[in-house]
Amino acid sequence: MNSFKLEIITPLGIKFEKEVEYILLKTTEGNMGILPNHAPFVAGLYSDEIKIRLNKSDEISYYISGGFLEINKEKVLIIVDEAMLPDEIDLLQAKKELEFAQKKLEKLNEDKQIVMAQKSLQDALVKVRVAERLL
Repeated sequence: MNSFKLEIITPLGIKFEKEVEYILLKTTEGNMGILPNHAPFVAGLYSDEIKIRLNKSDEISYYISGGFLEINKEKVLIIVDEAMLPDEIDLLQAKKELEFAQKKLEKLNEDKQIVMAQKSLQDALVKVRVAERLL
């Protein structure tokens, strides 16, 4: 079998559920490609774009916020706060979020607040990058 089941789950429900051939994503351990029969694995995920190859001619991308990845014998499970196709991202809103995060980061001086602002900045940067690919 040259495919495996992928599920992307957000707090709002199942965002994606299909048989796929390949996934490329960024874990806390580094960039990772997942093929059928991959060894079991669990990792954290960074906010980034993931690429999903459905078959030899179809590939889609999703923006995902940070979350978790689990690979087991039956499927690959991605649990994230947010998952969006490029055409679901409001580019203008994403650019506003980016600008807001940049300004907020300049004014902060506590480590915890800086880390949270950096996460917001990273999320906005990835959304803008993914959405701009449609232009």
